[in-house]
Amino acid sequence: MNTMFLDSFQLIAAVYLFYAVIHDTGTLYRFPGIPKEKEAEVHRHLRIAYLLCGITALLDAGVSMLQNSMFSVEYTETEKVITQNFTIRWLPNLQYGTLSAFSLGFSILMIAILVWVFFYIRRMTRG
Repeated sequence: MNTMFLDSFQLIAAVYLFYAVIHDTGTLYRFPGIPKEKEAEVHRHLRIAYLLCGITALLDAGVSMLQNSMFSVEYTETEKVITQNFTIRWLPNLQYGTLSAFSLGFSILMIAILVWVFFYIRRMTRG
């Protein structure tokens, strides 16, 4: 299945997250209810989380794009046929399933970081 749109979206999201990390401003840092004395600590933790999310999104997009260009998938009535279009000289045993596992792992990691951000902000806004 071609996921070019989703991969492109992940690249755009990664660039936006890196921009937010570099500039330390914007809507990703605006949460009403955070006490003034905790704002610097919250910003520091959010910058780290956004940096990790940006790296993870970039890696996930790269792995997915590599998988989509390196392998072709065709569905017949009874099975899924995976054809390898090329190999990478320094990674000759790279398989479709390995790339799928990496992509899934990066996606789970990104979701876990964003869930942590949600609960962290919720805890900080309660006082």
